[in-house]
Amino acid sequence: MILSIGEILYDIFPTYRRMGGAPFNFAFHLRALGFPVILISRVGTDENGRRILSFLEEKGFDTSFIQKDSQKQTGQVLVETDEQGSPHFHILRDAAYDEMEFRDEIAAQLHKIPKLIYCGTLIQRTPKGAETLMKILENRDPDTFCFYDMNLRPECYDHNSIIKSLIHCDVLKVSDAELSLLKSLFGADTSDRLFIEDLMHNYFIRWLCLTRGAEGSSLFTPDGVWSEPAGKEIPVADTVGAGDAYSAMLAMGFLKGWKPEIIVKRATAFAGAVCGIPGAIPEDAGFYEHYSEWTKENSQ
Repeated sequence: MILSIGEILYDIFPTYRRMGGAPFNFAFHLRALGFPVILISRVGTDENGRRILSFLEEKGFDTSFIQKDSQKQTGQVLVETDEQGSPHFHILRDAAYDEMEFRDEIAAQLHKIPKLIYCGTLIQRTPKGAETLMKILENRDPDTFCFYDMNLRPECYDHNSIIKSLIHCDVLKVSDAELSLLKSLFGADTSDRLFIEDLMHNYFIRWLCLTRGAEGSSLFTPDGVWSEPAGKEIPVADTVGAGDAYSAMLAMGFLKGWKPEIIVKRATAFAGAVCGIPGAIPEDAGFYEHYSEWTKENSQ
């Protein structure tokens, strides 16, 4: 079992809307690829919340882990894309997911020792959200891995949340911009490579993935570093959710025991395919046919 913790919301584009939120996108991809996934989030009792619950039920998610809030609205993000399809986000505040609570049904799942917990930083922008996530991570079994996708958004994080998340994480994914912020946070005046090695050593991080957009990505492990250029063969509709798709394939490879060089190639290919569709998740289930073969492979 995989637990994905955090926001589910609506991405509002100039001419259309899509369900989004990194934990939801991550959970949706892995569930479509055959993994048992529980999404833990919170929505309002408004129309957007009802639509989300209906959609999740249709797709087979257990919606008993989606809390309902009669006081706060379902989360929304206003998205604009530039000429290259790169997104710019305005995340509306005071959303239902900001008030997510630690409940008995969450504790019960932790006792079942899930294989992996996925989390990010946005859910921690309020004291309540940060408290809930930390309680989940502090109560997990030592055999449950934590995947921390830093995924920083302007004015939606603080340094304390970052540090606490690093303490818990086994697999860390950061962008080049987030790496620069981390170096500034720690006052590090060294190369990216040395800083990453120190970070992994000091926080007992097993794997660190560094994404560089058009420059590709690199996966750092105790056994070495594997890099992959960004794919260019698929026309870009937009890049919304590309990082979440990459995270889903990275997590899949980690759990399946694939070789790092296989993981970065497949994560890059999968993220590139998502760039070819509008929004973060496909409307056509056939999108996953090619990739579902990979779920049958262990230790590749």
